[in-house]
Amino acid sequence: MKLFKNTVFQQAITVVISIVLLIVASLFCKYEPALATDSELQHAVVEEVIATTAEPSVNGKEAKTVIFSATIKTGEHKDESYKMTQLLDEMSPPVPDPVEPGDRILVAYTQSEHHGTSAISGWTYAGVNHTFGVALLVGGFLIMILIIGRGKGVSTIISLVITMIAVLWIYIPSLLLGYNIYLTTTLISLFVIVSSLCVLNGWNKKTLCSIVGNAGGILASGVLAFFVNGAFGITGVLNQDYLFLTMLEGGVSIDLKALIWGGILIGSLGAIMDVSMSLASPIQELSEQMYEPSFKKLVVSGFNIGRDAIGTMTNTLILAYVGGSMASILLFAAYTSDFVVLLNYEMLLVEIIQAIVGSIGILLAVPITVFFSAWIFLKTPKKKTEAEVENTAE
Repeated sequence: MKLFKNTVFQQAITVVISIVLLIVASLFCKYEPALATDSELQHAVVEEVIATTAEPSVNGKEAKTVIFSATIKTGEHKDESYKMTQLLDEMSPPVPDPVEPGDRILVAYTQSEHHGTSAISGWTYAGVNHTFGVALLVGGFLIMILIIGRGKGVSTIISLVITMIAVLWIYIPSLLLGYNIYLTTTLISLFVIVSSLCVLNGWNKKTLCSIVGNAGGILASGVLAFFVNGAFGITGVLNQDYLFLTMLEGGVSIDLKALIWGGILIGSLGAIMDVSMSLASPIQELSEQMYEPSFKKLVVSGFNIGRDAIGTMTNTLILAYVGGSMASILLFAAYTSDFVVLLNYEMLLVEIIQAIVGSIGILLAVPITVFFSAWIFLKTPKKKTEAEVENTAE
């Protein structure tokens, strides 16, 4: 029994169970991208710039062609060197920087038809390869977590990895396979809540209170988002990307309105999780330190703490949505100063709905966490102080 009360053991069991569940779920979420083999991107490193040619384009613009040699680092042509081309056309922004020796790039093999024969073919520049830079950034981030968080940092990284696998390996493929978005989003959200909090804190009453508050806030947001989307007549076609989702190969039909709903839940999950844990932990501490704890005292103290958390987390969530859609907001504002007109752009309206509904989820998570935590921790027998133990002995 002592082993089961060990936090490290509880965290290890949680990780094992999470991995098993992810493996089982992956058996039902196998998705193969509809990408032709001859258009797959390969990693390459530029060796030498051979020549640069320039031709006049439309409206005084210029089109340059850079001819260079590069070594392919992936695929069946790995370690083979080829002459390649990079087109720099000012009529088709954004125009990339000309390649230089040592650049890590992405290339694709293209083939053009001319009078029924293969006239032009070869490797062409497709973009900058950011894999190495991203790996350094992620590595630095993880190292900082370990240095500052120490033991808790390890748990944080494991929790983050499980969450990313659940979203990228299970949730996204399930949507592309046409599974019910409402069901899969709810299941993934609950899985992330339970697995993350148990990995971070083990199996205890504080974790239970946080799970209940988090799940309550998320489910309340989901119900509200469903009715709000219907009331505002959201179609789900926000931009060209959403339109392309209606034309996926394989006959898969994605419910765009449900996709908006899922985005609200996933987007607010982290903020609500933070609020619920930020409340459960101090309420537990108060219940242990109060001389005569009562349900009313714990609830009042919990709400006082929750009000501070509400202000910061709501600002965090709204600013995150504003920052993510800054280009769209600037574009709309550049062409109209009428706020009523702006509200009738569905793309901007959805951003507002996501921010408001997510914030309401945070608001509702506070009373759910406070009341449940006060009830749970009040049932926990208070530990006697040394003085009380001595008086009892006498």
